[in-house]
Amino acid sequence: MNNRPERLPLKGQLLYASGNLGWSLVDRIWLTFMLYFYLPPVESGMPELIPSQKFWGFLTVIGLATIIARVVDALADPLVASWSDGSASPLGRRKKFILYGGLPMIAALFLLFFPPSPAPGALNAVWMTVTLSLLLVFFTMYTVPWLALLPELSHTGADRINIASMQAGFRLIASAIVMIGGFALWGLFGGWGMDKSRALQLTILIIGLIALGALFLPLITLDEKKYTASVPTKMGIVESLKLTFSNKPFMPYLFGTICLWFAFNIVFQSTIYYITVLLEKPESFTGAAYGLVIGVAFVFVPILNLLSRKMLKKQIMIIGLTIFLVCGFALYFLGSDAIPVPKNTQSLVLFGLFGIPIAALMLLPNAILADIAEYDSIKTGTNREGMFFGAQGLIQKVNLGFSMLVLGFLLAEFGNDAAQSMGIQLTGPVVGVVCIFGIILFAIYPEQDVTETIEKRRKTGVGINLKF
Repeated sequence: MNNRPERLPLKGQLLYASGNLGWSLVDRIWLTFMLYFYLPPVESGMPELIPSQKFWGFLTVIGLATIIARVVDALADPLVASWSDGSASPLGRRKKFILYGGLPMIAALFLLFFPPSPAPGALNAVWMTVTLSLLLVFFTMYTVPWLALLPELSHTGADRINIASMQAGFRLIASAIVMIGGFALWGLFGGWGMDKSRALQLTILIIGLIALGALFLPLITLDEKKYTASVPTKMGIVESLKLTFSNKPFMPYLFGTICLWFAFNIVFQSTIYYITVLLEKPESFTGAAYGLVIGVAFVFVPILNLLSRKMLKKQIMIIGLTIFLVCGFALYFLGSDAIPVPKNTQSLVLFGLFGIPIAALMLLPNAILADIAEYDSIKTGTNREGMFFGAQGLIQKVNLGFSMLVLGFLLAEFGNDAAQSMGIQLTGPVVGVVCIFGIILFAIYPEQDVTETIEKRRKTGVGINLKF
């Protein structure tokens, strides 16, 4: 076993980070289009594919289907993490899972958007639940080992934040492809006279094929034996999970980040409703709104990269949460006379501001969690990087499923169209309140202790042979 890894060169860093393009395309596709595809507003002219009624007073079909899929996915996270941490494959601990997870992930994505019936009913609801569950399980099989490579491949603080910046860049590119290019393609095919549902399916097929190619780019030059010094762990899954959740810095970081993801997921999936219902714009305008968010985020990723070298990462996350908090409450009044400026100006300012916390969300969490995983390996003497990302995934998937449950309830209970739009408006205050909890949690995250421990170890040079 090579315990003295070489520094991953810039080309290798870029190719590794490019994996983010593939899985982010998949993530953006289903999060952007699934809800609208299966439960479109009346104004869209598209048929409903699942029933919109509530049952048990608060549950909706799409909310229940999503929470089931997220629970299945959440259970897969620690399993995949444990298998990856303990893998002794000749390919390396992580590479085997990346290799086997990509193709079935894309297949499940395609199946999700090709339900068996053109009419709403139980068959489509079951189909959506099963295909989404499969999609998310294979998504986890790919992403948990891939993310676990970040602390293993980055041997300096500068390399870590640079790779995280590349990851953020590819994630934003994926967002642009889906949220700008996707809506453009959808509109183009519709303009050719194609049925709107079929046009969306063709759009997803095209973007999905791009994602498939991007998923395998990290495998071209990635040599774990050469660039990492991690040793397979013999620790069982229960013991590893228990040790992970007992890590003092991990918990405030985890739930602080979860708050921002909860807020982002609700706003992200509601954007097309903000555009078509509150602002009374065509669906194609959604691409322009997303483009503004992504453009601002692109500008701020390098700015936040530089700031992270001058100030604590948690301080930047608190700033991002605060901006999201303000924008969230402003969403309640979007498109109304309560904001004394034209609707176009409202949307430009609001979606532009959203780009700043999105940049922080794309850039910093992976770098912070990589720090925590390295801190843990110093404190415990075990290499369990995968379990930290798996444990995060477990909680995050349940959180995102819960956010869909909340969103589905708001839209079903209070309305999702022009005649009754309160459900869409209430998404803003809900995410605003959640952001307050995120701010409190990041305020107590002990970042200084984490970074000082890591820097002290790095200064000894133990187990590191960086070739520049």
